[in-house]
Amino acid sequence: MPGDNNVIESVDHLFRRHAGQMTAVLTRIFGFGKIDLIEDAIQESMLRALSHWSYKGLPDNPRAWLIQVAKNNILDRLRKSSRDADLEEESKLLDAWARSAGSNIDAAFEKEIREDQLQMIFACCHPALTPDSRIALTLKTVGGFSVTEIATAFLSNKEAVAKMLVRAKKKLRDEGARMEIPVPSELRPRLESVLKVLYLMFNEGYSASGGEIAVRTDLCHEAIRLAKLLADHPLTSQPKVHALAALFLFQASRLPARSGEGGTLIVLPDQDRTLWNREMIGDGLRHFRASASGGEISDYHIEAEIASYHAVSEDYGSTDWNSLLDAYDRLMAVRPSPIAALNRIIALAEVEGEDKALNELQSLADEKLEAYYPYHVTLAELQRRTGRREEALRSYEFAAGLVENAATRCFIEEKIEGIRSRGSLEEHSL
Repeated sequence: MPGDNNVIESVDHLFRRHAGQMTAVLTRIFGFGKIDLIEDAIQESMLRALSHWSYKGLPDNPRAWLIQVAKNNILDRLRKSSRDADLEEESKLLDAWARSAGSNIDAAFEKEIREDQLQMIFACCHPALTPDSRIALTLKTVGGFSVTEIATAFLSNKEAVAKMLVRAKKKLRDEGARMEIPVPSELRPRLESVLKVLYLMFNEGYSASGGEIAVRTDLCHEAIRLAKLLADHPLTSQPKVHALAALFLFQASRLPARSGEGGTLIVLPDQDRTLWNREMIGDGLRHFRASASGGEISDYHIEAEIASYHAVSEDYGSTDWNSLLDAYDRLMAVRPSPIAALNRIIALAEVEGEDKALNELQSLADEKLEAYYPYHVTLAELQRRTGRREEALRSYEFAAGLVENAATRCFIEEKIEGIRSRGSLEEHSL
């Protein structure tokens, strides 16, 4: 079929960028009671796009085409299953929306779609759900995450996540959940979950758990876009929201230098900082200043502070590692976690040396970190730096076995080959 690869890439990109928007629009019309039907219809529209666009080419407005196909799919299924008196009115509403949006959806309806998405996010973070269920459902429904990706974000397994999603959808149907931004008195508990969702969405983009490439910029930019929507909305423009936006912008400023040709991973010490996006860093600094307007210091404030030290450093060696280590200590005090402790080890190695960092890292080992490949990569690097070549080799090999992302696995395999090559050279010299 002509243009197969381009079509597959286009549909994949559109799914990542627009599935959440499509879900929000269609849920506003049909309600949470039909969320499974809506998700199935969106998936079907993507499959039809793969087939149809390969022959016909991409339409002028792919998003409007996908929504129209999904809408027709939902209506056809509803007509077959019932003769709901309200169905005709729903059909008219959707038809009018699709006709007017078909030629200029982005210009005419972008504000409405943004509002739909925010309402959808807050609806998925309903207080009737457990915090983990809120986050998982939002990542699936609004972020277009697979069950596998959500399991990776939770350091959990796919079966547990799948069951969690089923229970969460049923609970929302039973509660008669509606798409709306809650009143100020009900906003705070939901906002915490919303920010966590965006945080996990950005992290999956920044370090992709699966696929062929190490970085998924579409997810990073979607998380930034949604964080900025929250920062700009009068009900959600809070200091910690600005702190999260600042964190994302500081981190995303490195994206042009984070992956090389073919999507290969380039770690921080090896990045070409002339490629960093200075405009994003400036935008991050503006949000960081806005985050200082209140008295609360959230963990997002501290993480943004950590990211800012990297963003403003001229090179890796001139990074203010002492301040970084202090910030990590404060982060561990307010939000202790195995991953935060692991990241702190890197700063500790720069301040107090690799031997001390290695000792602390080995004391961190727990069940979750054992299945987390960055732990083993960090362990291997510290072992390598302290002359434990055979141990480093085993740690890298163990890490490679945990990785599902092709680019990250390639990066680790290059490290393994480097250690083996050096060992061969040393033996030859003897």
